[in-house]
Amino acid sequence: MRDEPSAYRLGYVAQSLTLGVGASHTCRLASATPERLTALIARNLAELEQLLLFNEAHGIELFRIGSSLIPFGSHPVNTLPWWSTHARDFDHLGHIARRSRQRLSLHPSPAAASLTSVHQRVRDAALAELRYSARVLDLLGQGPEARVVLHLGGAAPSRPEALDTAHRFLDGMPAELRDRIVLEHDDKVWSARETLALARAHGLPMLADNLHNALEPSDPVMSLDELLRASAASWRVLDLRPKFHLASQAPGGRPGAHADRIDPEDFRAVVAALDGPADLMLEAKDKDLALFALREQNTAPRKRSRAPRDVQSPTRE
Repeated sequence: MRDEPSAYRLGYVAQSLTLGVGASHTCRLASATPERLTALIARNLAELEQLLLFNEAHGIELFRIGSSLIPFGSHPVNTLPWWSTHARDFDHLGHIARRSRQRLSLHPSPAAASLTSVHQRVRDAALAELRYSARVLDLLGQGPEARVVLHLGGAAPSRPEALDTAHRFLDGMPAELRDRIVLEHDDKVWSARETLALARAHGLPMLADNLHNALEPSDPVMSLDELLRASAASWRVLDLRPKFHLASQAPGGRPGAHADRIDPEDFRAVVAALDGPADLMLEAKDKDLALFALREQNTAPRKRSRAPRDVQSPTRE
């Protein structure tokens, strides 16, 4: 049954508000000395252990690691051999994640990893960020379902030229890095249909986002059903469990701003559109609290309200 809890798993992004930790402590570039970076890395890895153990205790099998786990991990200022110095720490963390079936991911900011920029220095920085992110997932012993989520980037100087740049960038990317990424459409520039075409051309999965699809619709428009089915197929052809983003618009916020919690109607719409098992990463400001709230809403028994016969039940707006 497509709407049974077993058909989907819920995850959250980077920070547990319950614990008050996020494993993403960083500093300004000017103060990124080896000593400062060493202390921050140790603190972040310790907090990541707390997060993974917390997830294990609460049956959470989907989690996005903050990109600042290793501060300036892709920047030349960080000259530390952190991958070897902390190899045992990563082995330990990976063991926790694997025994509890936690599917992990990273999501660099669009500014840190652009596929479409015509500027070589920007593409070099994106490649460095991808190497760093992929190395984290490799050190944690994650399988091929664990991906680095990438947006395409901007559309300058023109959409055809930007897309051509992305194609060439992906063509020249080392296979071990390309096999770690998933492409996501965005809410301002690149629609799901455009992103899906690029992903298919390079044998990559495409990550669907319900809110982005509403704000930057495809031409022709993709319904939520079509969006999720097309995205799911791009994962399944690689024998990977589909993964989607689920978000709600913040009332009164700028278009695309995430709400504190997931609107139950958005959740029901996405679950109803699933055509098989999938993972739903909740992009909500309340992080794990939003996940727990959604769980409670969908596991608590429904109670029938009993109003007096001569009193009309209040209308919900």
